[in-house]
Amino acid sequence: MHGSQLKIWSERMVRIVESEFPCSQVDPLVGILAGLRIGELPNRDELLLHSGGPITDLSQRSFLPSLDSIRILFFEPQSDDFSSSGSTSESTRSALSGEISLTPAPPLVMLVQEWRSGRWNSIDELHPKTLAAALEATEKWEIIPTNLDEKMPIVPGGFAGILGYDLSRWSVEVELENTPKDGELLGVLWRCDAWWVHDREEEKLRLLSLENHPWASINEAPEIIKPNVSKLSYSLVPNSETDASHAQKVETIRDGIRRGHFYQVNYGRRWTSKMVDHPWDAYLRLNESNPAPFSSWLHLDDHGWSVASASPERLLKLQQNTLSTRPIKGTRARGSSRAEDERLRLEMASSEKEIAEHLMLVDLERHDLGRVCKTGSVYWSDWRIEALPTVQHLVSGVSGELLPNVSFGAALSALFPGGSITGCPKTVTLAAIDELEGAPRSAWTGSIGHIHSGAKKLEFNILIRTLEAKSGPQNWFGTVQAGGGIVIGSAASAEVEEARWKAAAVTEAAWGFRTGFSAKELPERELGMLEVPNIAGTLGRLSPGKISRFSKRENKRVLLINNLDSFTENIADAFARIGAEVRIVAGRGANSVNVSGQIDDLIEGFQPTHIVLGPGPSRPEVSKITMEIANRAIDGRLILNDSHIPLLGWCLGHQALGRAVGWDLVESPLGAIHGVPSKIYHDAGEIFSGIDNPMIQMRYNSLVLKPSNSKLQPTAWDQTKTLVMGLRHDSLPIHGVQFHPESVGSPDGVKIISAFIDLEPIHTILSEQVRQNRRPQS
Repeated sequence: MHGSQLKIWSERMVRIVESEFPCSQVDPLVGILAGLRIGELPNRDELLLHSGGPITDLSQRSFLPSLDSIRILFFEPQSDDFSSSGSTSESTRSALSGEISLTPAPPLVMLVQEWRSGRWNSIDELHPKTLAAALEATEKWEIIPTNLDEKMPIVPGGFAGILGYDLSRWSVEVELENTPKDGELLGVLWRCDAWWVHDREEEKLRLLSLENHPWASINEAPEIIKPNVSKLSYSLVPNSETDASHAQKVETIRDGIRRGHFYQVNYGRRWTSKMVDHPWDAYLRLNESNPAPFSSWLHLDDHGWSVASASPERLLKLQQNTLSTRPIKGTRARGSSRAEDERLRLEMASSEKEIAEHLMLVDLERHDLGRVCKTGSVYWSDWRIEALPTVQHLVSGVSGELLPNVSFGAALSALFPGGSITGCPKTVTLAAIDELEGAPRSAWTGSIGHIHSGAKKLEFNILIRTLEAKSGPQNWFGTVQAGGGIVIGSAASAEVEEARWKAAAVTEAAWGFRTGFSAKELPERELGMLEVPNIAGTLGRLSPGKISRFSKRENKRVLLINNLDSFTENIADAFARIGAEVRIVAGRGANSVNVSGQIDDLIEGFQPTHIVLGPGPSRPEVSKITMEIANRAIDGRLILNDSHIPLLGWCLGHQALGRAVGWDLVESPLGAIHGVPSKIYHDAGEIFSGIDNPMIQMRYNSLVLKPSNSKLQPTAWDQTKTLVMGLRHDSLPIHGVQFHPESVGSPDGVKIISAFIDLEPIHTILSEQVRQNRRPQS
């Protein structure tokens, strides 16, 4: 073992030393860091996790660590070490047409360094295959204090830093074309052996330090200087694409949605230019003009990399084993008066387009949490409006109880990158973003935060409202990116304007250039959390809350085919809540050789009592397993123990059943609908028995089936009663639904799920008798 590693291991059995000092200053940690930058840290790494703006449950504390023990750097691997195995060449494959390759990234390069003799010295190199594995590897270097107190807001001996967006290739398996250059720095985590903590509500400074750290000897309040928030000596106009180009990309995304390849894509527009002064000065201006609960400052001196963020958004937090995320989606500008503010909030809460964006994201985050949380514990916990200086957002909380055998690294990886800045379904939208933006995102929409697995502490933000700067020979060079979620209801001109609103505070701080209106042009009024206005109609029926409990079924086993949808875990959870054992099987990206044999093995090995063909992007033909099961069912060959297995097609699965009998699958003549709670009429039979008619169900579909024969019977229709939203087979236990019963936008969805799980397998002899009885007499 390396000598420094022996030293690290010997330091693990240490205590935390804690000191407390009164403090009435507004931003004392900014002042402490400003002082350190003058004296102690002119050529050192810097990190600040800063909460600004109104004091709420989201912005109670700020944190400033000492970065002088262990540093872990994440680098892009050499491309020569890995060759693509995709079946379609990069030059012809297009994610905008649903063509993606589920190819894993090459192993990540992870360099471990120790601060010694005034510099960082490399002591180890690792090559993890996934982001989860990389984060789990950091646990080796953690220090767990002997007097650990779970009430401590943060614990020395854990790690903090940045995970750049481009690390997404190690959390979501999909091949991208525009990857960073070989050797590019993708992220960094420091072990933080001491922290200054500012408790804003109690007006106190706390020092939490390992007893062997130099800060442990501090016994008086530090010098807090008032930083000089300098004005720019001149302004610059950054480079960016034209509004027309931006608008065209919005239309390109909407076209892909119409064709069924995705439901929402978050496109980011970029502004770039050399900087007038140091990024720290831009951060101070940004912190003054646009305070936010999840702001941050990061600086790597030897890599010439700085990040200044005024983020309002949390990616995730773990507290007392509850894992929570706080997605933001749905935006309006601040008004020029209190009355206009209220009008804009009501307009946002009443907008089908804004609510669709938001509820889609809530469903996506429920799915991501469901991958690592206990069955039945994930729920939509909160729904508010957050008012910031220039914009106001719809904000939700989604929470779940972390599974005991899931690592903190796996939990963070499950949600990274955040759904609010990618889209839905997440896998295909990552590839679509890569194709549209044409370059790596780097820091923007990555995350800054802290993780201490041994102390069960974890919190990361999402880096929106962010300036990234890199040093050049003479100047710093800055990049700002902003955008929004594009859905079928998006208007190109409005999306262009929204991106400008979001970028305005950051571009003004960086270059003195306003991409939109300035906060200075608006009157001062309340910031913080506000109630969502009451609205009438279908949208007014929606509200957060835990899902109702239904009676448990016994001896039910559901085989669920996952077709790359971002709601699959929600479906699995819905069945598990009522007692079913669920096995999820990949429907895409799996071995396409001998699909029939694979299905035989699955049925024989798992012995399913029910099968669900899950939803997903594009057309059902992209999933050979889905189509094979659909064809078997229609032909009466989906059999186990001489009985037909009940089958439910869910959106894409519903379409697969229609295609199996020769029905056409076309773009909806009434337009795509995604993330919209909709009225559905039904025949009240079997799986719809006892449910309101019409019922409210969440729709996510661009394509619809056109019946051309009577091999299947329509059982549900849209509000116009012209589009098929449900189907069944006359004699076999086969059903399909063109909506999402598991969604937060489907109040009665669990009744449909329960009715399906109560269907019993039909013996082959009985089904033949039913078929004969229904055959027309000659």
